Amino acid sequence: MKFILFTIALVIASASGQIIRPNSLPGLISIVRFQNTACNGENGDSGTCLAEAECNRRAGTSIGSCANNFGSCCSFKFTCGGTTSQNETVFVNPSYPRGENGTDTCQVTIEKQAKVCQLRLDFEEFTLAQPDENGLCTTDSFMVRTTVGERLPILCGENAGQHIYIDMGRGSANPVVLSVVSNGDRVTRRWKVKINMIPCNNLDMAPSGCMQYYRSPSSIIKSFNYGSRIESRSRYLSNLRYTACVRVEENFCAIKWETESANSFSFGAPFEELSLGNQTRLGGATGGLCSQDDFVGIDQGSVDGTGPGDDRFCGNRLLEMNSVISRSKPFMLKVRSNHDQTLNAANSQQGFSLRYVQLPCVI
Repeated sequence: MKFILFTIALVIASASGQIIRPNSLPGLISIVRFQNTACNGENGDSGTCLAEAECNRRAGTSIGSCANNFGSCCSFKFTCGGTTSQNETVFVNPSYPRGENGTDTCQVTIEKQAKVCQLRLDFEEFTLAQPDENGLCTTDSFMVRTTVGERLPILCGENAGQHIYIDMGRGSANPVVLSVVSNGDRVTRRWKVKINMIPCNNLDMAPSGCMQYYRSPSSIIKSFNYGSRIESRSRYLSNLRYTACVRVEENFCAIKWETESANSFSFGAPFEELSLGNQTRLGGATGGLCSQDDFVGIDQGSVDGTGPGDDRFCGNRLLEMNSVISRSKPFMLKVRSNHDQTLNAANSQQGFSLRYVQLPCVI
């Protein structure tokens, strides 16, 4: 045992050749294990825990210490024209943390690594111009170019807190290109996109066909650009066709979808209000009635999770109590919007903010 510890201690050296002597055995273990693990810097930004020399070699920036002060929390930021092959890299606008104002095209390239099959992009900050009256990103746009997997939507507006997964393929060697195109000087743009590389066969991989993937018993899922009502404009985007998937937790057999607030579901026709006695409330629809416009898909969804249920939900209300229960697995929320947002804009629809809660199995 003494020989092993002595040997490990000898190989832990700094770039200058000095031996690092930890004060305790736990400190030694931290040193041995810190390489390439996630860390948080003094400014709250995330990074990768590396030896200081390795951080410098990779052209990173130290934002704090890690591993009991024996490692450097290394941040890799890059911007327009840059190329990266590093995990935990952050794509920011050129003047970050200040915003941009003007017309420009900003493009970066993510090189394909041999054992990486997916990318996860986390939009830690994301402010671009709002979509036009047709729900299209004609003023500003964020685009992903890849030769593998399904076509990804063009995004704009406010999307901080959102994420997407990008398939890079097992056999492909082609890179992924991220582009931000801005037009005009009436909007201040700012973005900060964290790039995570996910190895093939890793448990963190999203299932095939899932552009978003949530891995907790409960969370909130929002449509892109969800936010405050804009008069005579639809906040959500047109031409959407993607699926948000939820990992099924052990011993959970159903999922409940409910609005985060009373009016946080406003997606597709019908738009009229329903009169019930002396009360008037926003109306919703299910099933085939939703095929006429935009909708969210929840397989076998119903009020109590029994029976065949419906698979499409739309309008300004989510069933009677603004909640849907489904026992169909895997748990998925399918988002579909068409090219015509004339009536959606006229009714100032916002999109959706839904909370899901997985329900335990009942024996």
